[in-house]
Amino acid sequence: MQSALGSSGVAESGPPPKSTSAQDLQHIQAKMQPGHKPGLLQTLAAWYYVLSFALGIYCWIFCIWLCTKLPLLWPALVAYTVYLYTAGVAPTQDGSWPLRLRNLALWRWLAAYFPARLHKTVDLPPDRSYIFCAHPHGIVSFSIWLSFATWALGFNRLFPGLDCRLLTLAINFRCPLLHSYLLWNGLCDVSKRSCLNLLRRGKSVAIAVGGGTESLYAAPGKNDLVLSRRKGFVKIALRTGASLVPVYCFGENNTFRTANELPPESRIRKVQRRMTQLAGFTLPLYFGRGFFLPWGFLPFPVPLDVVVGEPVHVQKFEGSESSGEFDALVDKYHAQYVVALQKLFEDNRHKFAKGEADLRLVE
Repeated sequence: MQSALGSSGVAESGPPPKSTSAQDLQHIQAKMQPGHKPGLLQTLAAWYYVLSFALGIYCWIFCIWLCTKLPLLWPALVAYTVYLYTAGVAPTQDGSWPLRLRNLALWRWLAAYFPARLHKTVDLPPDRSYIFCAHPHGIVSFSIWLSFATWALGFNRLFPGLDCRLLTLAINFRCPLLHSYLLWNGLCDVSKRSCLNLLRRGKSVAIAVGGGTESLYAAPGKNDLVLSRRKGFVKIALRTGASLVPVYCFGENNTFRTANELPPESRIRKVQRRMTQLAGFTLPLYFGRGFFLPWGFLPFPVPLDVVVGEPVHVQKFEGSESSGEFDALVDKYHAQYVVALQKLFEDNRHKFAKGEADLRLVE
C-alpha cells in the first residue's frame, strides 16, 4: 500500500487520481449497507440538517417578516442586533451557555440515517485540554457536527469529563435566533481569542482544520485535505499546551456527488475558485438523493465512521510568537501531527475506506 508521506514526513499532493461520474456513483452504491433504508424520521432529520446550513438567512428573513407584520417589534430587533455585536460576543468565546440541545432525538435520528459511529483508539484523561482536529470537512460536515456538537454518537460516554466545544465562524453568531441555537449546541467562535480563552479555562475544542476550502475537494472515494499551510491550530496548542488529537471522518466525502468530480479546468470549477478569491467563502455544488426521486439534496445513506486518534502532546511555549524558535516549533509539531494523522488513516482504511484513494495534502 503506497504511502502519501514524503521523505520529510509531510504528505505530498501529487497528481490527482482520475475518476468518472459513473465510477463515483458506483463507489457510493458499494458503500451503502445492504438492507439499510432510513425511516421517515431519519430522512426528515437529514433534510433539516442540510437546510440548516442556510439557517442564518432564514432567521434574518423571519425576523424582518415578523417586524413588518408587527412594527412595534422593530426596536426590539435593533436592540437584539446591537446585543449580538456587543454583550452577546462574550458567551461565544467562553462556552458559558448550557448545552440544552445536544441530546435531542433529532440528532439520534440523523446519526441513524447513515448510520454514523464514533470510535475511540485511546483514552484521553480529562485533566488536560485537547484540540480535536477533524478531517475532512466534506460538504456539510455531518460527521463533525454529530461527533462534537451533539451526544448522538456518545462523545460524553467515550470521553467522560471532557467539555469539548465545536468551533465555527464568528459571523454565524451575529444572526438573530441562530446565536442562541448554536450556543445551546455548545458551539463557540473559532477566533484565536476564543480558542485561547476556552483552552485556558480547561475546556477542549474541535476544529475542521480544512474549513470551507476543503469542501471544494470533497468527492466520493477521495481523501484530499487542506492542511499543508494550516498551522494556526498548532500555534494555539503551543500557547496553551493543549494536545493535538487527529480525527478522521471516514465516509464524509461519500455523502454527496459534487462538481469536484469535474476536471479543474472546467468552467464550473473555475467559477468556484474565482468566487472564493472574490468573496472569501466557498460555494460547493452538490447533489444526492431525493425523497421520491433518485436525485435531490438528501445525502446518500453511507456509513460514517469517525475515528479519534492518539494525541500529539505539545509543550507550552512561553516565549515570543515572533521568534525563530516559535516558528521552528510550529513546523516541528505540524510535521508530527501530519504523521499522526497519516498513521490514523492507514491503520483504519482497511476497515472504513476500502477501495478509496490515498490521503493527500492538496493545499
